[in-house]
Amino acid sequence: MSDSDDKPTNVIKASRILQAKVGSGDIDDNKISKSQTVLDSDSTDFAPIAHDILDRLETALKNVPTAPDDVKQAIQPVIVEVMQIKGNAAMFSYDLVGNLANIVLNFLETLENWDNDAHTIVDAHLKTLRVIMNNQMKGDGGAYGQSLTTELFDACQRYANKQTGRAD
Repeated sequence: MSDSDDKPTNVIKASRILQAKVGSGDIDDNKISKSQTVLDSDSTDFAPIAHDILDRLETALKNVPTAPDDVKQAIQPVIVEVMQIKGNAAMFSYDLVGNLANIVLNFLETLENWDNDAHTIVDAHLKTLRVIMNNQMKGDGGAYGQSLTTELFDACQRYANKQTGRAD
């Protein structure tokens, strides 16, 4: 993508309210170390959390009408659940799940139409995440994870190219 294809950036100035509440400057190394210890020793099982999110994603996906008038509004519940899985996966060392969710999130956020092909891509993503979670594939999934990531990205890219009439 060339610079001329990029959309203009909308700069939003940060609110100083949060900074006023928490202060500024460096965080004490001891506090960082204690926080990391808590995260490392957490034994929470992500699988039930992920399955709940995936169940909600499946319901949201089923509820998207065929050819909705307002695509962004119609797919918003799907976007919310994909964001949830993406945000939680990294915390529990399911990097592959987070990476795949990130690809689909980007795909959903750029959609201008909702059709059977878009639905199929998101449904395949959902099914893939279920397999990954059922097998408790933590980390990036190695070569298999890279293959899944590449295939999903390529499917989203083919869809986008088809929508814009590009053949590349």
